[in-house]
Amino acid sequence: MPKFADSDGLTWGFTSGEKARTRAGVERLKEIRAERARLDAQEAAELAALNSIAVGQLERMPSHSDYAFPIRSMATELALALRESPRAMQGRMERAAELVEKFPATHAALAAGRITDRHAREITAAGIGIPGPEARAAYETEVVALAEKTTPHRTKETAALAAERHHPDALAVRHEKARAERRVFLDDLPDGQSMLAIIGNAVVIHGAYDRLTAGARAVKRDRRRVTRELDGIEPAPQSPDAAKYHDDRHLGQLRADLALDLLLTGIPTGHDIEQDIRATVEVTIPVTTLIGLDDGPALLAGYGPIDPDTARRLAGTTAGWERIFLDPDTGALLTVDHYTPTAAQRRYLLARDKTCRVPGCETKAKHCDLDHTIPYSAGGVTDVDNLNCVCEQHHMLKHHAPWRWQNLGHGRTRITSPCGYDYTEGPPLIYTGGPRAPF
Repeated sequence: MPKFADSDGLTWGFTSGEKARTRAGVERLKEIRAERARLDAQEAAELAALNSIAVGQLERMPSHSDYAFPIRSMATELALALRESPRAMQGRMERAAELVEKFPATHAALAAGRITDRHAREITAAGIGIPGPEARAAYETEVVALAEKTTPHRTKETAALAAERHHPDALAVRHEKARAERRVFLDDLPDGQSMLAIIGNAVVIHGAYDRLTAGARAVKRDRRRVTRELDGIEPAPQSPDAAKYHDDRHLGQLRADLALDLLLTGIPTGHDIEQDIRATVEVTIPVTTLIGLDDGPALLAGYGPIDPDTARRLAGTTAGWERIFLDPDTGALLTVDHYTPTAAQRRYLLARDKTCRVPGCETKAKHCDLDHTIPYSAGGVTDVDNLNCVCEQHHMLKHHAPWRWQNLGHGRTRITSPCGYDYTEGPPLIYTGGPRAPF
């Protein structure tokens, strides 16, 4: 039986000094966490207040537009000031308004430091579908008291059950409404990975997951069966045939491989599938990487660096090439090897801008409009020095809100916000593996 003594140094138990320092550290961390919660509440209040200004501007418009220009303009104003994505900022504004305006008890608990921002997010996410302030207030009374005593994860479980109890509409009715929100979305992750997520009917999603699980188990069973049939091969790992049938992927990896197989080829084999990609994928590969002189990373448009082996496999199956010329000192794109004027200009701009030119906007250039900074109707020329890739949302914002653009040459732009802030930025550099690489 181990002893937990404060003296003699006989065990790892606390000494008197260690206990005092630990207790002081715990109390200080509690103070820091409470202060962070108070600051989160203040930030939410500011975002909600600015969101309400934009909503008021929207209501003053003679006819409401589906594009909600005042709200998008305010989101972009804040995003540029705080160096964030305009799309993410608009989401933060909306969530802050929901918290402050629809869940005042939760906001008050956050401001008092009794719960954290994670608790608040779980409470609002579970309760946002409850109609009417009375039902939401009853829901908050129950959930906030519990959240003050438990973790955000357990708050999520409790909040979901409480929201169901306090919602006046039957689950079946809400299910039909929720079906309209089904969608697929993409989220980029570090280290050359991305996440493809599908939101849909829970029964169907769970059914698909179970099918992937069954398929993953079948792949593992099949590999074991083949190995047993090839008597004498499995015990000899140096044999190329043994390597062919050896498969140490776990179920999670096999589920992912099978799902991507089905989406890309329609054949769930669980094999390496880069060679089967038929979608449009833009990859910039330094020639030294392509021919194997070095292992510098290639660039996947809209994501970032990818490993050289994947880039070479993709290059081996491509039907054509676009050659681009870079400044040897800065890595900035100069021109492209293409003759037809309009096509060349488009290819140049897509290669130069990569994404929408509004800082923080991640819409790929190929999905953007080619916008004349000086409008063509006002004498602006159709030239790469007067053109920028701008997504539809920000293109329309430029024409329907008091945002001002100025091209400074060599792809650099100055954007002036409605509040008078200036943001000057050049196009992204292209990695060449040289000493001036941007990452």
